[in-house]
Amino acid sequence: MANLRNQTTEYIAFSGTGTAYDPETGEPLVYAPASTHKVVNIAQADSHKEREGFKGRQHDFTFADMSEIGTVAAALTTAQCGYLLVLQCHVDYESGRLIGKGSVSLTTTQMLDILQLKRKRQTFYDFLDACLAAGIITKDGVDYYINPLYHFRGVSQNRAVIRSYTAKVKQVYREVNATDLGLMYRMLPYVHYGTNALCVNPSEANPRKIRWLNGKELAAIVGIHEKSLSRSLPRMKFGGEYILARLKFGAESDPVRYFFNPNVFYRKTTQPDDTLLAMFSVKR
Repeated sequence: MANLRNQTTEYIAFSGTGTAYDPETGEPLVYAPASTHKVVNIAQADSHKEREGFKGRQHDFTFADMSEIGTVAAALTTAQCGYLLVLQCHVDYESGRLIGKGSVSLTTTQMLDILQLKRKRQTFYDFLDACLAAGIITKDGVDYYINPLYHFRGVSQNRAVIRSYTAKVKQVYREVNATDLGLMYRMLPYVHYGTNALCVNPSEANPRKIRWLNGKELAAIVGIHEKSLSRSLPRMKFGGEYILARLKFGAESDPVRYFFNPNVFYRKTTQPDDTLLAMFSVKR
């Protein structure tokens, strides 16, 4: 190959792909035909790779539409919200059908087993009837479907959504009751995009403008007394790892701030921030 250091930029641009040098500064350049290539800086490429790798694990999580969670919460009791959170872990990627092993449709008997309600059959059927009446779950023949308006897998179509990690939700349900899981469900519309904090303005881009939810406000949102919420938080954990972090500063009068564990519920399309992960790395 000829000495590219002495060639014009026009020639370099159309002579194939490789490395050349700026004729004035001597700075190394990467060149390629514009018809088949585009310039992306390394930081952009790394960020894109991370996002695609993160999104590629679609079967690890399901989406909940944050603007619709309130509609579900109004139609169901707190415990029923917990049952729904568990059941939506079984939604099919393509159709929204509730499935088990081998992509076979779930039967009501299997749902009873999944929700640990074999000895509380009426509780299960009250839940299922409430979901069917509200259109949260639909039925076609023997198949049951989760309404994709509320929970789904796949492309989020620019909706404000939050991920629920299926393996973690299932693990949580083995260690907490449906009511505690339902309390978490009712909090999901208030998870901040950038920090996983619980706040009034979850889409606020400026972290200095986050309007944090205090304990009294959070308790009011989920429909219980503040003291009841304080008693519930310590038992909201799986494998000794807490689901909600309660951050308090020095003085007793300082406000408390709450964060969700990103290993269970998370909004962003990239890996969680190291600081956020570190907050939940200490097990009791």
